[in-house]
Amino acid sequence: MAKALLGIAFSLLLVTSASLAETNKNNPSWSQLTAEQQKILAPIQGEWNKLEPMRKRKWLGIAQRYPKMKPEEQERLQKRMREWATLTPEQRRAARDKYREFELLPQDERQAMRDKWDQYKQERATQEPSKPQEAAPVTPVSRTIAGEKPPAVSPNQ
Repeated sequence: MAKALLGIAFSLLLVTSASLAETNKNNPSWSQLTAEQQKILAPIQGEWNKLEPMRKRKWLGIAQRYPKMKPEEQERLQKRMREWATLTPEQRRAARDKYREFELLPQDERQAMRDKWDQYKQERATQEPSKPQEAAPVTPVSRTIAGEKPPAVSPNQ
């Protein structure tokens, strides 16, 4: 009887150990990442241990593809990771929501938006740097989205 109980306990220990190993594989802490993964994902190091396992897997997939990216793609990814790390949780949620809305648009509307964005970037790249201007008043996004006219603000306010 004692042998049987010992065998069951040992089996449970093996199953639990395997389960924990699988959990750590799918939800690694920052210290469990390889040096290369840490170097690639450095901009989000401060956020890493707060991420859900699904998001960690996404970032690990990106880190795996990173060495095959062109240098300009790597640079763009690093810049976007740094920007993402500075966002508040509310800003991140809003960005994800906007992305989901974009993905739900019909293909032709998405392409039209991409084309407009590319045109905007090209125009910005060809413009000469202008002298600094006074900051324009900030218009609440909710008013412009709702189609309301923003309130008039004088520069002296």
